[in-house]
Amino acid sequence: RFWLQTQFISAELMEDQLLLLLESLERKIVSQQLKLVRGPFHVDAELLSFPHEEEQLLTMALVELSGVQLQEDGSAVPRDQPFEAMAALFVALYALNLLSG
Repeated sequence: RFWLQTQFISAELMEDQLLLLLESLERKIVSQQLKLVRGPFHVDAELLSFPHEEEQLLTMALVELSGVQLQEDGSAVPRDQPFEAMAALFVALYALNLLSG
């Protein structure tokens, strides 16, 4: 089962996203990002508040690479059928969150 999830993640996520996920893990913001991508295409604007602006920009870039443009007011605009890419991002964040404790 884990192997299937890993294959799904690697097939749907781009190399840029994998690098951003690694940086997110290092900055310890994966759990907040996971909360952000749980909802359909509307997010709580408070979840876009990070201690450092770089973390907010990193998160917005990560989500935008999955085909959803986040607005600072908490709304999200889907582009180009993002379901598979967002699902892969959710699975990756979920797995990283579990592994990071």
